Amino acid sequence: MSARGGAALDLTTLPSAERPLCILLLEDSPLDAQLVAAQLEEGGLPSTLECVQGRAAFVAALEKGRFDLILSDYNVPGFDGMSALEAAKAVCPDTPFLFVSGALGEDRAIELLKRGATDYVLKDRLERLGPSVRRALREAEGVRLRKRTEEALRRSEERYQLVAHASFDAIWDLDLQTDAMHWIGDATEEVFGFPVEEVGADAAWWRRHIHGEDRERVLAGLQRAFDSDEDRWQDEYRVLRKDGAYAYVAAQGSILRGENGKARRIVGAMRDITERRRAEEERQKLVHEAQARVEFEQQLIGIVSHDLRNPLGAILTGASLMLRRDDIQPWHAKAAARVLSAAERATRMIRDLLDFTQARMGGGIPVHAAPCDFHALMLQVVEEARTAHPERTIQMEQVGDGQGAWDSDRMAQVLSNILGNALKYSPEDTPVRVESRGEPDDVVVHVRNGGDPIPPEMLPRIFEPLQRGTTVGRSERSIGLGLYIVRQLVLAHGGTVDARSSAAEGTVFTVRLPRLPPKEPTAPAPE
Repeated sequence: MSARGGAALDLTTLPSAERPLCILLLEDSPLDAQLVAAQLEEGGLPSTLECVQGRAAFVAALEKGRFDLILSDYNVPGFDGMSALEAAKAVCPDTPFLFVSGALGEDRAIELLKRGATDYVLKDRLERLGPSVRRALREAEGVRLRKRTEEALRRSEERYQLVAHASFDAIWDLDLQTDAMHWIGDATEEVFGFPVEEVGADAAWWRRHIHGEDRERVLAGLQRAFDSDEDRWQDEYRVLRKDGAYAYVAAQGSILRGENGKARRIVGAMRDITERRRAEEERQKLVHEAQARVEFEQQLIGIVSHDLRNPLGAILTGASLMLRRDDIQPWHAKAAARVLSAAERATRMIRDLLDFTQARMGGGIPVHAAPCDFHALMLQVVEEARTAHPERTIQMEQVGDGQGAWDSDRMAQVLSNILGNALKYSPEDTPVRVESRGEPDDVVVHVRNGGDPIPPEMLPRIFEPLQRGTTVGRSERSIGLGLYIVRQLVLAHGGTVDARSSAAEGTVFTVRLPRLPPKEPTAPAPE
């Protein structure tokens, strides 16, 4: 026998041959102690016995180490077995305690067992010691496992409750076998307006509180999820609150299935999204109202612009006839020229407004491509600009093949707009350079002018409607749709247009057009 302290190990994980039992033995007779040790060894229970003979030594041994088992004589001088049992239970209540005594009456044995003793063995029947020890160790291990399981369950339930109370979701658990539905969390009352104890304990209560217009869809979707192999379900619907109002909720659940794959349970959460849905509905309402207002304004612009063409046509015709008269007075001719110039500018504005309205409402400006020589078209536009601006220098360079298929009228509008823009926003003493180059699949046009560069913050927006690069004089003001329409027409031909501007290089507009039109009209970019 030898004294041994330290923590007791789990006997279920180590063979007895590798790990001897640590046993505390309260026995005043050395001979009886030897008999106990021999009986344990004979029973296949290798042990390290720490033998003590009185109260002080017993209490000290309990305090300094943990034991797998405590064996105690009932009659120890100055220290009875009942006191030893109480001392052991106070320090290590889960350690098995067996009495090994010479004489122990039946009533006393029953009392000891009631007080917490695991078993008792009479000294004249020590052959029972081995089986009793084994049974005591098994029972003790069972008690420890049960306590660990109960503690784990308690902690799990505690975490579950904490999560439920901390969440903004009403948590629910539906048993598909019994149709029982359990609700957890303070959010349940926030969603339904009912305290948790008033919420029905079966799924029928929940089904009754789904809005009548949503119920069939929600239940059908849930059944489809059960019948499929999906493990999640989610939906949004309305539920009836205690106050009679309806709340929008977002619900989702995790489906648990049996070994046969059949759904047997679903656990999920439900959140009130009423305010979010109301905000979304209000936003959609405002968007629809804004769209309707824009469409009305664009329709009005289109109608007014279309109707203005007839009176402007009459003004143009009248001013032109006046200028052709041989007997017209000089001051009459000057006034007629001003009327003609103003009417032509108004006509261009109206044309831009009509194109703008068609682009915004019709999804783009229609073009009709036909075989065309781009170089010849470019030369025509440049010559017209030279005639209109004899004081300006317009340089032109053309390289490569200019043949392709484009809408010549619309392309002339594009080129005239970009070239007119370059003449308008550049100093009169600086040249404007126009280059058209034929490439294998495309034709590329560069229009370059000097002067102050377009501000960097304005450059990304110059192709948007009602935008201008710089401020111009009152007589040259436009409605700011020219470059927007240029971009729409280039996109309709399947091409691209961009601009760059710096003090060193000046401002350069680049148009790239495929020689053949796209099979499908190119959609305009989002505005």
